[in-house]
Amino acid sequence: MRASCASWSPGRFRRASRLPAAVLTALLVAVTIAPAGGAEGGTEGLGAHCRPTLVGVAHPDDDLFFVNPEIERTLRAGCSVSTVYLTAGDGGERDPRRARNYVQNRENGVRKAYAKMARAENRWSRDPVRVKDRDIRSFTLAGKGVGVRLTFLRLHDGIPRGRQRESMLRLFDGDRKEITPFQGTGRYSEARLMEVLTSLVQRSGAERVLTQDHDNASFAFGVDGRVDHSDHGIGARYMRKAAYRAGIPVKSYLGYTMTPLKRNLTPRQSAEKERMVRWYDAQRKCPRTRICGERPVYRGILTANYRKWLVRQYPQRHRGPRSGEIMGDIGRTTQFGGRAPERCLDVKDSALGAGVVQLFGCNGTTAQRWDIRSDGTIRTRLGAGHCLTRSGDDLAVRACRETAGEQRWRRLPWQSPRWRREAWRIVADDGRCLYQHDRTFPRKGEPGARNPRLGLERCDGPREPEAYWSTRP
Repeated sequence: MRASCASWSPGRFRRASRLPAAVLTALLVAVTIAPAGGAEGGTEGLGAHCRPTLVGVAHPDDDLFFVNPEIERTLRAGCSVSTVYLTAGDGGERDPRRARNYVQNRENGVRKAYAKMARAENRWSRDPVRVKDRDIRSFTLAGKGVGVRLTFLRLHDGIPRGRQRESMLRLFDGDRKEITPFQGTGRYSEARLMEVLTSLVQRSGAERVLTQDHDNASFAFGVDGRVDHSDHGIGARYMRKAAYRAGIPVKSYLGYTMTPLKRNLTPRQSAEKERMVRWYDAQRKCPRTRICGERPVYRGILTANYRKWLVRQYPQRHRGPRSGEIMGDIGRTTQFGGRAPERCLDVKDSALGAGVVQLFGCNGTTAQRWDIRSDGTIRTRLGAGHCLTRSGDDLAVRACRETAGEQRWRRLPWQSPRWRREAWRIVADDGRCLYQHDRTFPRKGEPGARNPRLGLERCDGPREPEAYWSTRP
């Protein structure tokens, strides 16, 4: 691949040049993308207008297994796609040379798949993205008007439970202050990582971000619908943060947890999704002793898990708040609870006497019904005259008092011209906001941490998902 100084030109693009007759004939015979059937999942129709899109996933192939066919539909509709891979996908390979070859072959595989999705030749220009003093490895698909960019941060693969020394999970939960990229120089603090990701989102010109499941909090490998890879969940949390800072909508897709769910792609969609995975897998299967040139499409038997993922695609959807609910933007699912991610402001055990306020799975009970009054109070419907009260760093319900500043709250609306939504920061009298702490996860085999922790934090910096809530009278 040749180096390039080409500018990043997002937005719509023209179709690639006319294909050779033999290739065109093969494409006519091949199945093509069609709308997904059923209301339970699948892709959404793009209509006459599509939106430039940034896809942010953990490993080179997560986009093909868990987000597609939405990526291909976006490209075929004529809109640009920029995909960011957070980890190298080294899979814990310890031999440095074999690891380097494996990573390179996976990157070659996704480039091949994207060229096929864009109906373009597999020609790429190396076009690094510079963020302050750091050059980020990046490639653009060559060809007039072709709007495809693939960017590789090459952080270490955390392995499913995320306990590798340089994993994103260790950075996210505070175990490490910085992590070192795969066979690279320099280090990433969380602040630096967020700076890079936010810059990539903003420079792409994307009008939406597609990522993985940022609600799941049980990390392991499994296909019983209860756990997901730590890199999927943590990478998606970072991508969501970047989207909030950029002020554009973010949409997530289930990973391993979709495996036991109902098949929801049509046969045509599944066949086309499989075709792209086979082009990728041809390169991934190159022996780790070398880096392979272009290889013919893989025609062997795919693994059982691959075959299951190829017939499914499940966006993670949060329902809207019901009457009286104060619902957080942070959802949570764990292997010990249900799969509904929504979390609401809740009076624990419906006990006014104890008065403990927490985040809990939205269940429609009176313990989760509140009235937001014009006098600045937020009153529970459990009993007359009890108000949400700031109690140090915690929240409680106490008998309402007219002069109590700790019972007065302001709502500051979400503001972004590129993502119009009804959501608020809920601000206490001391300037701190109701905050959904999302950095504590269940320990292996233990049923704790089913809900994010509720607290108060400063929220006068960049937009953060942990600080936003939606309500309905």
